[in-house]
Amino acid sequence: MWLVRGSSDASVPGEAPRAPSVSARIYRALGTRSWDTALRLVEENWTRLIAEDVSAIRAVVETVPVERLEADPRWPRARAYLLTIPTKSAPPRVGPGGERVDEVLRLTSAARGARTAEDHAEALRLVRAARDAYESASAHRRGALADDLPQLLLTWGLTEALGGDGGAAVDHLVRAYSTARSTGAPRIALAAASELAWQHAMEGRSDARDDWMAAARLLLPAGEMQPHAPVSLLLAHAIAAYDANDLPAAHRLLEAAWDDRGERAVEISTLQAFVDAKDPAADPFAHVARLESASLAHLIDDRRGRLDAARACALLHTGHGEQARRLLEEVAVPVLPSIRALRASAHLVQGDLDRALRDAHASLHELGRPRGVVEAAAVIAAVHLRRRDGETAAAFRRAVTLADTHRLPLALANLPASDFAALAPFAPSGSPSMSVLERAPVRRPSVPPLSGVRATEQELAVLRLLAGDRSIAQAAAVLGVSPNTVKTLARRIYAKLGVSDRRQMLLAAQEHGLL
Repeated sequence: MWLVRGSSDASVPGEAPRAPSVSARIYRALGTRSWDTALRLVEENWTRLIAEDVSAIRAVVETVPVERLEADPRWPRARAYLLTIPTKSAPPRVGPGGERVDEVLRLTSAARGARTAEDHAEALRLVRAARDAYESASAHRRGALADDLPQLLLTWGLTEALGGDGGAAVDHLVRAYSTARSTGAPRIALAAASELAWQHAMEGRSDARDDWMAAARLLLPAGEMQPHAPVSLLLAHAIAAYDANDLPAAHRLLEAAWDDRGERAVEISTLQAFVDAKDPAADPFAHVARLESASLAHLIDDRRGRLDAARACALLHTGHGEQARRLLEEVAVPVLPSIRALRASAHLVQGDLDRALRDAHASLHELGRPRGVVEAAAVIAAVHLRRRDGETAAAFRRAVTLADTHRLPLALANLPASDFAALAPFAPSGSPSMSVLERAPVRRPSVPPLSGVRATEQELAVLRLLAGDRSIAQAAAVLGVSPNTVKTLARRIYAKLGVSDRRQMLLAAQEHGLL
């Protein structure tokens, strides 16, 4: 077989160099379908893995596509060799450190109980203690947990996902999926793949979301979503429908998830509230009321923050921008993907352009969260529009290109209708995102009346187009109305602001926070 050529320093994408163990690198590579990386790591560390962690080799043999393995004659021989090795390590003798194994099982079981009781802070504490006990045990004693490892990793990942470290959650779940596939535990593999699909969906990582949804569907009996799909898989599909602006489908999936909600009530209701906010036919506060009627005493800060964000979104879309802004400023960052970008939208609605720009630029740095990046880029374009500088066209083209790249058209919909109408002509020709937004109506954040000046969305759209140096004819073409309609709307704005020409209108609109 292969000779050891030393421990590999090859880095799996997204992982820091010099990972703590070769096995961890292998599981990460399998979870991200980096087949060549996984195979190379086994080749370079064969002897060490045979001695310390045969399950990692089994995971590679069982997970890498057969055609890829058969391309190298060594791998069929490796598969045959593995059949001669027992799948379960002998139980450790009683002695110093043996209690570590029992401690891992005890702590993980207690964490499941705490999570069922919705004491998520205690569940997190117990899971992290279990993980520390596992990592401090010797390789031989960890081997005694080989059969339990997929379920342990799934429990750790689910607990972190419900309010802990998102990165740790993904790491545990990827390894749970790989070990479950290699040890013949399809139900655990299905649960892990479904959870990973949801985690990526929330952040807007559409390609990874679709990959994990496909992996989960392959594990469903007869490939049927109902009644076999885990709640997290339904949530992932609901977010995918939301992102594509298919709001009726999102509603149906979320209602199906609610019927089997278990410990997911907060997450389901939060997503329902965000969908309601965008759906012109829905009551934005319907599911917020459901959330507010629940007892929140047991919730840790992360989950309470999700509820506050949902409430703020409903307020933002119903003309209560200042209330939404105050609520969002109290939410810890980052308890929810794109929370900074949502706050930037609230600042924009309130006319606070400096703070909108500051939060939007902060969100742009969260490159692993495409949803927030697209939403922030759209806010930045709207700020340039309102300041009437030369960056407007380029900024909006960037936002739309990002939305097209990540397949997140609805991430462009956190702008008031008047801003979006004025920006739309700058979109790249043939943009899929703009086509999606044109096919179905979307409720957008409402600009509240300021300083006693009440303007309709149509009047504000005309105001901002004229502020962007558009002519009457150009504004009419953008809005799809006649030039006479634009003139009528402009006269109404003049009257409300008490001005008589365009220059005075711009100055007065700025003073009233309408630009």
